[in-house]
Amino acid sequence: MKNSEKMEELLVAFASFLEEFESKFIQYFVTLGLAYEKIYEKEDLRIVAKEVYAQMLHSELDISYKEEELFLKMQKEGVMIGFLINRSILFFLENFIHNIQKNNPLFCKYIETMVLNTTYFIRHFETHICDKYKAQILNLNFDSDANTIIGNNILTIFQNLKKTNESVTLFNLYKGVPIKHIATVVEIDGDAVVFQTDAMQEIAMKMDGHAYIMRDAHFNRYIKADIVFSNFYNNTVTLDNFTYLLNMPANQRENVRVHPDIGVTVRLNNEDAEPIKGKLFDLSINGLAVISEQNNGIYMGAQIEISFELLDSMVYAQGEILDIIEYKDAFRFCMKIYPDVNNEAIIVEYVQKREKEIIKNLENLLKEYS
Repeated sequence: MKNSEKMEELLVAFASFLEEFESKFIQYFVTLGLAYEKIYEKEDLRIVAKEVYAQMLHSELDISYKEEELFLKMQKEGVMIGFLINRSILFFLENFIHNIQKNNPLFCKYIETMVLNTTYFIRHFETHICDKYKAQILNLNFDSDANTIIGNNILTIFQNLKKTNESVTLFNLYKGVPIKHIATVVEIDGDAVVFQTDAMQEIAMKMDGHAYIMRDAHFNRYIKADIVFSNFYNNTVTLDNFTYLLNMPANQRENVRVHPDIGVTVRLNNEDAEPIKGKLFDLSINGLAVISEQNNGIYMGAQIEISFELLDSMVYAQGEILDIIEYKDAFRFCMKIYPDVNNEAIIVEYVQKREKEIIKNLENLLKEYS
């Protein structure tokens, strides 16, 4: 039997699930899009998500004018629509498989059918959309160095910035706290560029191990660079190996997300899986990450109940799994949280206290190098 015929059977067998899951798929797509890029209207993302869901199930690719307009705008802004589609389809597949395992174990034969169908849709999208807009937008991974493109014209732009004495903005994270200052081009020697910037940025770069340049009127994408030499006596840093980043999620966070200074055990509860215990990796007012050696069936998009102790008080919140990063022997669960007023107050107090401690620690490190 051809896969298309199997897919027709699947659509009938899972009609109820597919109809009910459409709203969850759209919500996940929109939430993910707004979490990393806040320059688009929620309704625009909803339109794209709804069309993608329908076309994904029927192996079609009929791009509407509204979708085409948004794709082109995203491409110009350096936003990767392929990431949203890939990650959302993965979210769908995890839920589809989970539904079969829980309710219809005899229907496991349809897993391969659905995977083949969605794979066909992604490849079709890549061929007809990526080629059209000249953007390589699929197969992205936030934690991969492959998430870059070599920038051939970057040095030319730096030369122009030096002539006009214009600046760029450097960005780094130190223990979760964003450090951001302007920098000017002092000298260009071959592929290396010397920048002058704030001393706090220089020490943050050294601790981070790389330099990051924000996108602006000169660069439509973020830039990553290697540090060749730091001179703390005149606050200059020499960078080379400049590459464009396809995205930089750390800069898209709504609030500061700090790394804790204490061991905090977090409990994650989901009605479809066994409870999970893990260590708090980072925390903000509306998000956190947990490292655990186990994954008892929690999936992306899962609604969860979260509890942990902070400042001698128990914190409780509802949450949603946005991403699961798998390591060799552990999992990192990244989630959005929705605490009530009382629990939010505890989180705010800790985050503000911890942010001040981290900045103070960075200042002390700077004294050692100055």
